[in-house]
Amino acid sequence: MNLKHMNLIDLESQIRSDPFNPLLHIALAKAYLEGGDEERARKIVAIKRRLPSKDSKVHFEWGRLCEELGMSRQARESYEEAIALDPDNPDNHFRLALLCQEKGAWERTLKHLQKTVSLFPQHAEAKEMLASLYEEIGLKGSALAVHEKKREGDSVFHAFPFDLTEDDINLFLDLFKGKEFGYATYHLSKAGLVNHTFVKGVLGFGEVYKHLRGEETYGVYPLRGDRTLKFTCVHVAIPWRKVLENIKNEGFLTLLEQKVHQYVRKILEKSREMGIPVYLEDSGERDRRAWFFFEEFLPAELADRFLNAILDGVPAPPSDTTLTLLMGVKGKGIGQEEHPIMLPLGFNRRTARRCFFVNEYGDPYEDQLLWIKKIRLIGRAEAQGFCLSAGRRKYRRVQIEFDPLKRLIKSCPVIDEICRKAQSGRMLSHEEKLVIFFTLGFLKDNFRSLHHFLEPCPDYRPKKVERLASRLKSNPISCPKIRELLPDHTAYLPCNCYFNIPEGGYPNPLLHIDPRLVPHREDRLSMPGHEEVLKEYQDLNKRIEELTKRRNELESILRNIQF
Repeated sequence: MNLKHMNLIDLESQIRSDPFNPLLHIALAKAYLEGGDEERARKIVAIKRRLPSKDSKVHFEWGRLCEELGMSRQARESYEEAIALDPDNPDNHFRLALLCQEKGAWERTLKHLQKTVSLFPQHAEAKEMLASLYEEIGLKGSALAVHEKKREGDSVFHAFPFDLTEDDINLFLDLFKGKEFGYATYHLSKAGLVNHTFVKGVLGFGEVYKHLRGEETYGVYPLRGDRTLKFTCVHVAIPWRKVLENIKNEGFLTLLEQKVHQYVRKILEKSREMGIPVYLEDSGERDRRAWFFFEEFLPAELADRFLNAILDGVPAPPSDTTLTLLMGVKGKGIGQEEHPIMLPLGFNRRTARRCFFVNEYGDPYEDQLLWIKKIRLIGRAEAQGFCLSAGRRKYRRVQIEFDPLKRLIKSCPVIDEICRKAQSGRMLSHEEKLVIFFTLGFLKDNFRSLHHFLEPCPDYRPKKVERLASRLKSNPISCPKIRELLPDHTAYLPCNCYFNIPEGGYPNPLLHIDPRLVPHREDRLSMPGHEEVLKEYQDLNKRIEELTKRRNELESILRNIQF
């Protein structure tokens, strides 16, 4: 049936015989629109657009009709339904991108333009729009990738020498040692999206040389198989959504970048105050990275505690910035997966800008290679000592109102360390929670201390804490068990408490408060007497004889029934 050449009378007749056919209503609305009767066309769209259909083309046609009538919101809804039914149709994404652009919804505009180009790389108009948007954001490399052009010569390449020796490369490789086997390479898709690919092999002289010359961009996986690492960094950036919201406001984005730098400068100043070497990098995308390098491979848990100890002394970052600890893993679903860290001094593929180490004012050092040679490594003992001293400093905590808890935190360095972590708003590990529950859960205060201790944690749920605490039926945790559960804590904390252990008791942090809170041996191992055991044993034997006799009787009855 050719609906284009049907007149109004025929269309209305067809609709009476098939009133739930959306294509007939679309054709009728178009006929009214072509005849100049926009009001009737609009009325049909308003009423009949909701007719159910599983055909993405129907929703696409409704969207085009809504566009012609100036009904932008309804058009967007129709294109979204078309995408839901046929997500691989580039026309659906492109039409929706155009409407989002008119509305100023840049995040959605970018998303659907990227999808359009990914599905149909020859879509000239979408490519032009996408490249223009990338240019406005400052992603010159992505714009060149969309136009399928190569990056031009490095205008700042003079800041890094051409005559790299093997010793220079080895120095670089030694700083950024990571996973025993494998590294990552970064590249841009035809839609300008940056991706990293795992490469089987060992990062060597040739790869680093290409990276430093800007021919390729590489990343390393810092975590080794034994969950140790030799370097880590704090990444501070402008949230991506905030960048997209201010595409047309270059001045505001520049102001946000200054905020980012001011915050990493605070990290620099705090680290210097504590005698910890840190190195700032402009990684080419209105962001900064603060690098820390270790003499040897340290446990990831110790490195994480080290970074958090530094951040504890720095004010919280501004609300319009994001802060991430780059530890070589990234959340995925309910778990984590390995994630590379892009090496410095290469090119940021998205912005086509070289990444530089910078001073406290944000200016690149003139001789980057000389600056690398001046990097001081942090020893294991130094990192552990810093964590210890940080735990002993006066942190801004919520005032502790309960004297028993206050005395316990002051007396037990392990509880004090966990308290510092909890009060700073970080999540406790399962082992740390066990220690807290099996210590504070036995204080005679209706779990008030336990709630007060855990409340700042992000995963604190009062009902859950109450439920778990009410199920504590065993005894308070012992000091040897704490050492077994938290070896990383007790390895560097002065856990050498001296207290009088009552007869029949055992070492436990609660002895700092009240020895009566720790049960005696006879309380823990209360067993019935000899006569009671003998009586119970005889009763059980008698019961067994009765059950055996009854079983034999039932077997006899069953045999008679069968025959």
